Amino acid sequence: MVELRGGRLALVVVAFMAGAAAPTAWVMADSGPPKGVFDEISVKRINIVEPDGKYRLVLANSERFPGLFMEGKEYKHHSRDGGGMLFFNDEGDEVGGLTFGSKTVGDDRRASGSLMFDQYKQDQTVGIQYNEANGKRTAGLRVWDRPDWSIKPLMEMSAQAAAASDDAAKNRIREEMRAFAMANGGGGAERFFAGKALEDTIVRLADKSGKPRLLLKVDAKGEPSIEFLDDMGKVVKRITQ
Repeated sequence: MVELRGGRLALVVVAFMAGAAAPTAWVMADSGPPKGVFDEISVKRINIVEPDGKYRLVLANSERFPGLFMEGKEYKHHSRDGGGMLFFNDEGDEVGGLTFGSKTVGDDRRASGSLMFDQYKQDQTVGIQYNEANGKRTAGLRVWDRPDWSIKPLMEMSAQAAAASDDAAKNRIREEMRAFAMANGGGGAERFFAGKALEDTIVRLADKSGKPRLLLKVDAKGEPSIEFLDDMGKVVKRITQ
């Protein structure tokens, strides 16, 4: 259908393909590029990119989910196998994402979901996370301390591990990754958690090494408490109702 309105020419084409679940309409106007209107689409991956081609957002299934990114370059992940959404900053770095998954093998049942935001050139620094293993569940808000160094070398090693010929070689490179992080002061530590841990509701504050030092808790019986811990994890003071 060709229609002239107010000096603007619009061409609307509606195509019904054999076996298609929904019609597709393409609208082209003199004001810009064509825009598609869909009732329903099924895809394995969607890339939102900037004018220079850098990713801004990727939404993908487990098969097409991207690896690790730094400065616009992709490094294969040595263990990532889920689907979800990945966020990118102006420099082409991966800066967090939304992931979720589940797995059942016999009587073993596991599930997880997380929304993470990464520190600049580093790993996640704040996130909302849920984990379940055979009915034992933890869910809450977490905050991590991360070092100042870039994790690009770890991304490079991750790609090497992903390309390893066997599990022994892959595990060896993973150990090298851990050793690299420890040699540079460690990969960081969880400083804050607020949420549900098994049957308790807790707020946990930790020191820079990740050791819990203050614990606010309401246990499964509804009993509230405040615990102060030393650097060895021993409760040195406990306040109850």
